[in-house]
Amino acid sequence: MPGLVSLLLMSAPVLAAEPATQDKATFEAEFQRNLEAFEQNMDRGTPIPCGNPPMRPERIKGEDLQFAPSRRTRTKATTYQLKCTFHLDGTATDCLMLTPGVDLDAKNRETIKQWRFKPALYKDKPIATTCTLSGKLKPRPEN
Repeated sequence: MPGLVSLLLMSAPVLAAEPATQDKATFEAEFQRNLEAFEQNMDRGTPIPCGNPPMRPERIKGEDLQFAPSRRTRTKATTYQLKCTFHLDGTATDCLMLTPGVDLDAKNRETIKQWRFKPALYKDKPIATTCTLSGKLKPRPEN
């Protein structure tokens, strides 16, 4: 391990000095070529974080989540945040309730399975994303 640390320390000045040997225009041109090559070869089915770009997916089908009154009394929150992975086929998976601190019950998990989304776009092409959604906490009618 000490040998690895010394090797890294000895090569650090060389690594730090390497970008300075290129002028800024050459560096930016090479960076742009690498970015374009990456974008051409990227797997659009592998989720990337939401942001701008890519834009967020848009829900086009499915009911809102509803929460049992007993779960809603534990929190004073009026909204929820849900983090999901949105796929190219319009489905949402791996959903996790961020706020408030209530878990998704079986009915809400089934509701999410019925949701369909228009995929997020990155450079005018659909792409899978991982995003946070917000919604209003609505009470579930008691049967």
